[in-house]
Amino acid sequence: MTLFLAPALPLRAQTAAPQAEKPAARKKAAKPAAKPAAVAVSTQAPVQQPRSRPTDAVKPVPGPLAVALEKFKSADPAERRLAADLIGQNRDANGAPALMAALSDESPRVRQAAVDALGMLTWHDAAPSISGLLLNDADAEVRQQAAITLSYLMDNASAPALVKALKDSSPAVRYAALHTLAVMRYSPAEKEITDLLASEDANMRRGAISALGQLQSKKAAAAISAAIKDPDQYVQLEAIRALGNIGDPAYSGDLVKLLDKSQTPQLRVEAAYALAKMGMSDGLQTAYDFVRSPELSIKSQALSVISMVGDARSLQFLDEMYAAEQDPSAKSMLDLARQRLMLRLKKQ
Repeated sequence: MTLFLAPALPLRAQTAAPQAEKPAARKKAAKPAAKPAAVAVSTQAPVQQPRSRPTDAVKPVPGPLAVALEKFKSADPAERRLAADLIGQNRDANGAPALMAALSDESPRVRQAAVDALGMLTWHDAAPSISGLLLNDADAEVRQQAAITLSYLMDNASAPALVKALKDSSPAVRYAALHTLAVMRYSPAEKEITDLLASEDANMRRGAISALGQLQSKKAAAAISAAIKDPDQYVQLEAIRALGNIGDPAYSGDLVKLLDKSQTPQLRVEAAYALAKMGMSDGLQTAYDFVRSPELSIKSQALSVISMVGDARSLQFLDEMYAAEQDPSAKSMLDLARQRLMLRLKKQ
């Protein structure tokens, strides 16, 4: 048996070795794990991203004032005018020095815009310079704008220049100066304004009467009362309104005559309202006549008269109208008049 088995032992050892190596071979041949898709290898050279530099940072957008100051350097007057407009529209007081310098710009349109912008800023330090432009600038539009801007500044020191401007060669400048004097309530100009009642220009007569009414000039009341007979209807209406503002009962008789039915509805209601301002109820019946007028202005004026000088019977009258009224806007007007009348009667 030993002789028989001995030759077989080497052969068995040779065959056993390859079998023992099979598991190791299988492990080596195992399928590798899948690689992530993001790790794909590219054959192209990677793109170099530019490095950020300080000069690549976003620059801040300049504000309106900076833009305006830059435009003032332009040789184009349209750009310089736009610069003045920008400062005025943005109400930036830091731009006032640039506007003051622009008052002497060679372009009249730039000067005009600068004057306007200084008014928007209410830059009181500009009043002397603007008064100088009102009297001396060669361009009528610049002078007109100067007169308008002075109404924003409300500087009494500029009033003498405005009085002189009442004789300016340009009607537009005269109108603007007259309006500003009225807004300023500059009573020392009463005589010069009263002289304008003799003007051939109906608009100038109307403006002068309006200014005297705002000044409540009793000295001019007689001349204003005479203007009730002016050929221009709008001058007549302004004269009636001015007498109501002045409030001198000595001229109430002229207003009572205008309540006659032969006069136009506008004149009648305006006269009733002027009398009501004087505390007189002579126009109350006229107000009753027009309180149902389809014309809104006349209806509103009539209701104002009733609320100002009406009595308990007037309140009952308004209550009945209010209850029957269907239109919301008309009902609101009636309710306002009722509330005003009730409050006045309660105080009495």
